[in-house]
Amino acid sequence: MSDISTKLSVIPEIEQALVMTKDGAIVDDTSYQAEFLGANGLFLALFSEQAASQFGIGEFKSATVHGTDHHLFLFDSKRHHLCVSAKGSANVSSLDSEIRRVMSVK
Repeated sequence: MSDISTKLSVIPEIEQALVMTKDGAIVDDTSYQAEFLGANGLFLALFSEQAASQFGIGEFKSATVHGTDHHLFLFDSKRHHLCVSAKGSANVSSLDSEIRRVMSVK
C-alpha cells in the first residue's frame, strides 16, 4: 500500500487510491484492481483534457464522475495523477473536500 493510500484510508468511504504517471503507469501497486482503477483514471484524464480544450477553459486540475455504485475522483499534479475510487453511497462534495483536506496535511 502506498503512502497516499495509507493517508487516505482514514476516510471510510474510500475504496482505493493510487498514484499514476501522466502516461498511465501505476506507482506502488501491481494488483488487478489497481490496473482497473488506473485504466479508468487514465480514460478520465484524457477525456477531461479534451473537454477542457474544446471548451477553452485551460488545463484540468480535477475531475469527478458520480456513479450509483462508485465515484471516481482524479486530481492532477505536475508529473502524476491521483486517482481515487469511493463508495457510490458517499456524498461526492463532502468526499472531495475531505480528500483535499487529508492530502494537504504534511
